[in-house]
Amino acid sequence: MNTLKKRNYSLDLIRVIACLMVVMIHAPLPIEKADEIFLSSLSYVTVPCIGLFFMVSGALLLPIKEKNASFLKRRLSKIILPTLFWSIVYIGYNYYQGADRIWCKEILSLPFSAQGHGVMWFMYTLTGLYLITPILSHWLHSSSKRELEFYLILWTITLCYPLLGLFLFIQAGVTGILYYNTGYVGYFLLGHYLMKYPEAISWKFLFPLVIISLLAPVFCKWKQYEVDFYSMFWTLSIFVAICCTAWFKGLIQYGKIIIKFEKIRSCIVLISNLSFGIYLMHIFVMRYIIWKWDWIQNIDNYMGQTFMIVILTFSLSLLGCYLLSFIPGAIYVIGYKQIKQR
Repeated sequence: MNTLKKRNYSLDLIRVIACLMVVMIHAPLPIEKADEIFLSSLSYVTVPCIGLFFMVSGALLLPIKEKNASFLKRRLSKIILPTLFWSIVYIGYNYYQGADRIWCKEILSLPFSAQGHGVMWFMYTLTGLYLITPILSHWLHSSSKRELEFYLILWTITLCYPLLGLFLFIQAGVTGILYYNTGYVGYFLLGHYLMKYPEAISWKFLFPLVIISLLAPVFCKWKQYEVDFYSMFWTLSIFVAICCTAWFKGLIQYGKIIIKFEKIRSCIVLISNLSFGIYLMHIFVMRYIIWKWDWIQNIDNYMGQTFMIVILTFSLSLLGCYLLSFIPGAIYVIGYKQIKQR
């Protein structure tokens, strides 16, 4: 009962929104008549999904209040076996389709790298964050707000590397001075920071930065600047991190308007619980089933076609995960199992 009282439904809402964003970013069909402006806009608006997932994990887990061994056993058991299961599913499907791949090598490589489909990378990164969580927790137990902010400032500087690289010589590799302050661990700690100090970043400061972040790629296109858009406006860039912060802070602050309704809250919690499974399954449902339907391919309106794929993929993946959650081995397939109510 105490666990239920402590549940933060706003974090569930963020996870649901991030899960929907993931489906949206992968949904557009790769066809010749694709609307490039729509594609670019959709990708940029939804790319905060990755940062949001890591921020939710950081907000929930940091710092841990249990023994390291029990924490790792509990958290890793929820993602390692589902990751292996879906990796083999994707590898098997690729082999069935006659893909020119060395399936034996792919299977043996599973402990070290994502295989089967590129979307699996997220699970490996999350596993890495879980493994380092006990170390971070020991630091957070004794660190002050200023010390945490100092790390986040250093991480923020690394997010600016693509921008600074236009004017300066930047060493971003393993010999770089801030190499150990780079990566997705910054989002992990940012989620914890925003939960512990919700008023530390004000909207007066954040809102203008969001406007700049949204207009920056448009400005670069308009001025025809030769920049690497992938590094400048993707997951580990300052512009996306700003948008992640705004999404997180906004949903924590204003999401309460939605989650105050019991039925909506129950739906959000259900989808949140199934989010791992939806992430793992959605590519299979989308690209190996829905993309192949003739009536989907024949939709003339590219934007309408994309959103139809989003609706169908999210709905079918949710339904599939919900049904799977009742089987005995559900925890090993989607990372969640329905608990029978007594």
